[in-house]
Amino acid sequence: MARVDFEVKPSAGIQAFWIAVGTQDVRLVNGKGSIDLSAGRHTLVWWFAGDEGKSISITGKEGAKTVVEVKESKIPPGEHQGAGSKRFDVT
Repeated sequence: MARVDFEVKPSAGIQAFWIAVGTQDVRLVNGKGSIDLSAGRHTLVWWFAGDEGKSISITGKEGAKTVVEVKESKIPPGEHQGAGSKRFDVT
């Protein structure tokens, strides 16, 4: 098992956000949370709501090593929410 520490940074105008790895929610406090994962491939899933064009960024680290990074996920034009997923590996 490896501990992966996540940090979510919302831009101004984001009212809510949620992340999970597979089917396991990551409990976030002030945008930070940790989860224990087995070695292998995993999928980060996220959802967020707010104003059109606003964004979040997500970083997941195993110790000092970044294992997954979402530099910017934006709410599309004409929408009030966004979502996505990204695969990553844990050693």
